[in-house]
Amino acid sequence: MIRPKTGSVETRTAPDLVTSEDKRIRGRVPYDVESRDLGGWREVIMPGALDGAKLDELVVTVDHAGLPLGRYPGTLELEDRSDGMHWSVSPPESRADVVEAVERGDLRAGSWRMRVQRDSWNGDVRHVHEIAELRDVSIVTAAAYESAAVEYRSQPDSGEAQEDDMGNEPENSTSTETTTTEEVRAPTGGGLQVEDRATLMSEPRRGLADEFRHRGFPAETATLSWQDYEDRAVTWTGSVDNVNKLRGTAGPLGYDQRYVWPVVPRVGVDGGVTSVDVFTQSARSLATAANVVRAISAVSAKPETGSTLTIVTTPLNQVATVQSGIPNIYLETQGFATTIENDLRLALSDGLDKLVLDKFVASSFQAPGTDNILVSVRKCITTLRAAGYAPDTLVLTPAIDEAIDVMVSGITGGSADFVFAPGQFAPGTLFGLNRRVSKTVPAPVVFDSSAFGKLYASPVSLARFEESAGSTNTSLVRLETTGVFGVERQAAAIRIAAA
Repeated sequence: MIRPKTGSVETRTAPDLVTSEDKRIRGRVPYDVESRDLGGWREVIMPGALDGAKLDELVVTVDHAGLPLGRYPGTLELEDRSDGMHWSVSPPESRADVVEAVERGDLRAGSWRMRVQRDSWNGDVRHVHEIAELRDVSIVTAAAYESAAVEYRSQPDSGEAQEDDMGNEPENSTSTETTTTEEVRAPTGGGLQVEDRATLMSEPRRGLADEFRHRGFPAETATLSWQDYEDRAVTWTGSVDNVNKLRGTAGPLGYDQRYVWPVVPRVGVDGGVTSVDVFTQSARSLATAANVVRAISAVSAKPETGSTLTIVTTPLNQVATVQSGIPNIYLETQGFATTIENDLRLALSDGLDKLVLDKFVASSFQAPGTDNILVSVRKCITTLRAAGYAPDTLVLTPAIDEAIDVMVSGITGGSADFVFAPGQFAPGTLFGLNRRVSKTVPAPVVFDSSAFGKLYASPVSLARFEESAGSTNTSLVRLETTGVFGVERQAAAIRIAAA
């Protein structure tokens, strides 16, 4: 991965919808949308990244040039939502051509230009935490993907999460900044940088059930790639909750807190794969900092970091659930979508979660003794950090989760002093750890989600089988995939248990 020098200009396309309705043009700077591969790296703009951004000179333009269509805070309106910074503008009557061009599809994408104040990297994924200045939002001529569709809408955008769809700047887009002619590369960490972002207009995002129908269900078996399934199978709450979203990416995403599997890195495999090779580390010893730092003229042997590594061929498991006795007519109705979205999806998520939770059993444990759960969790953090890990996730049982919420520190004046204000802990973090509440985990676990291992899963299929040779007019529906969790570092997790 090659990163450019500070100050390089970059352009992204993302899954936003620029629409014209009620004589207003609307767009969005998206949060929690991970880009596609941008040349060996990806990017996510974190919720809250625009909280302290300078907006003094923020205007709406066409192709980042010419007279502005609006200016904040007068004619340009902003609304910070969980899925991004939404903007809308009512162009001057003299610019009715712009509204018409958006409706006709001649202007096909939105964009924005920003200066980054603070970012971080987790592997090959860049997270933008603070944007120093939002310079402009703009309507640009062309999208980066010819297949992307734009649609005129008579109703405002619902604000629902959109499918991520990012790429490089279109050749015929313009910019008031000097753009490097070299290959677009990832920016260096830290410092202020001027960058462009273009927001791709696409059709409304389909839910899980609608996507299966789009692929042919119930007339035929419908199959989604693992990525397509995952993008639609996880419940978003909109809360700021640092979890991994695919490929080891740490980002503030509000995933369904009942499950651990969305926290760990995931890898999609082909449908015909029956096993995966897992690179497993059974032991390691890190060279001490005092030995790593040496005099420039030192000629003695350099300190060694030891590691015991093996490649373990691990078979995949069948992960499937069925529902029988469904009247055929129900399969044709939109109402059946709730069965797919809720019952079948949640049952499959339980199975995927089991793949991860079963692997904690072999990790070391810490006996709580007389410690309360808060002390035990904090001790686990210390132990993991001493071993060179960065613990980021706490998995709790429902009972212990409840105990923490109502924990009191003592009695003052006849009333209990709660450790956390009512509702303060939920859905927040504890000692910086993201909370998962699992109904099946036998004991609390603290672990480093980026180091513990990866979840491998194949495409997900939804199939219908008519029952009783058609005599009953009922069908069985099956949702199925194959998967396995490959442990890479067992020591990256600690259970809190008496034994």
